[in-house]
Amino acid sequence: MKPTVLLTGVMGFTLWAALMLVLAYPHDWVSLANAPVLLILVSSIYSLLLPLSLSLALSALAVLMFNYQMVPPVHTLHVDLHEHGILLITMMGVSWLITYLLRRQKQIAALERQQAQRTLQLMQWSEKLREVDNPQHLLSDLHQLLLGLAEGATRVLIGFTSHELELLNPTQMKAFDACLQENKALGRSTGRYDNLEDLYLPMRGKSKAYGVCVCMGTDIDFNEAVWVRDAQALLDQMGLACDRRDNALRAQSARESAQTQKTRSLFLTSIAHDQRTPLASIMTSASAILDQTDRLSQDEIRHYAELIQEETQQVARLTDNTLTLARLSGEQVQVPMQLESVEDMVAAVLQRLRKRKAMYLPTVKVASGLPLLNCNMVLVEQVLDNLIDNAIKHSGAPGSVELNVLQQQGEVVFRVADRGQGMQSQLKSQGDESRGLGIGLQLCKAVAQVHCGRLEFSSDAKTGQGVIASFALPMNTSQEYGT
Repeated sequence: MKPTVLLTGVMGFTLWAALMLVLAYPHDWVSLANAPVLLILVSSIYSLLLPLSLSLALSALAVLMFNYQMVPPVHTLHVDLHEHGILLITMMGVSWLITYLLRRQKQIAALERQQAQRTLQLMQWSEKLREVDNPQHLLSDLHQLLLGLAEGATRVLIGFTSHELELLNPTQMKAFDACLQENKALGRSTGRYDNLEDLYLPMRGKSKAYGVCVCMGTDIDFNEAVWVRDAQALLDQMGLACDRRDNALRAQSARESAQTQKTRSLFLTSIAHDQRTPLASIMTSASAILDQTDRLSQDEIRHYAELIQEETQQVARLTDNTLTLARLSGEQVQVPMQLESVEDMVAAVLQRLRKRKAMYLPTVKVASGLPLLNCNMVLVEQVLDNLIDNAIKHSGAPGSVELNVLQQQGEVVFRVADRGQGMQSQLKSQGDESRGLGIGLQLCKAVAQVHCGRLEFSSDAKTGQGVIASFALPMNTSQEYGT
């Protein structure tokens, strides 16, 4: 018994005993006229503190005490006058009626408080589900709420699959799976599988059940128990939250798929745009040689042949960039790395430019004392080749492209600068001949990401002319593979 219930019972008995003492030993201020009012008043008070049946019995004893002590002839239960009998009957009826109405009102108030508390609990649970990313992480919290609600249940189990609940026997596991599949409550008093000893409540979403709550006990009535409806409301909130999460995941997957398709389309468009110019030049030169062989001089034929060779090399570079970018775009790509010399990589890039007969070479400045870099030499050289080649195409004049390699804040920075058009106008165009949207520069970004480095572009703050491409690699990395 709870301490509060015991205390209210003691208080109720105390009031009744005080009334009995007043009636047993009446004073001058207690008479036959005002004693009934006092009896009804006190009985209405202790009826709020004691159970209904006990309150009715005590009220009857109080009326009998009033008859014995104060109704003539006193000290007997005999009533001579007709009006005294009517008074006693009226007192008993009024006392019992007030007792019943007060107890009923108290029960209604208690139910309203309980319902208000559970409504608040449901609102708080709904807010909690709305704030969490994955509602399945709140399964233990839901279990605690259901334990507080389940009146008459000896045990409450909840899970998303029957295999999660090891305490279930084979029959209970089959009932669990049936409730999960049918998305309806089943078991005792539900009209479905009434022969089952337990009650199974589904975690209902809009289209399916996401889990089941098993309430074990013999005193559970699905149709009469108020807590069952509250428990089902909590489970439905959980099911709808799981439903919203599934919808959000499907929407995110659809967006990612659409973005992937869009990226693939842009990628293919960029490849086609980058290769259209050199292929057109090759076709034009080859057609000129084939159609005008008799009229072309040896120098002109040689010129067209060199143009074909140059544009073929450009197509080969674009193909290498595309293949490398495709390889780096896969999931969990591992790129082997080892310690490499900065000077050797820069020299290899310049040698490649000379073989390709670039329009001119950049001015190179390499700081002294640079440490060895843990990187993939082939990829880094490919990045420097792309950045320098892009700068030469847009520099405007020989000697206007510079390559500076320096150490800065724990990084080795390769800085390629030119004096061509600024960033704003360059970003409006597309293809490898523009800045920032071609295959070559996309490759540079992918290589920087693999090496945990960065690639940044900027223009002269004063004139807005020229572009400075900064390719930075960290010095303190020691991994054998980049991902």
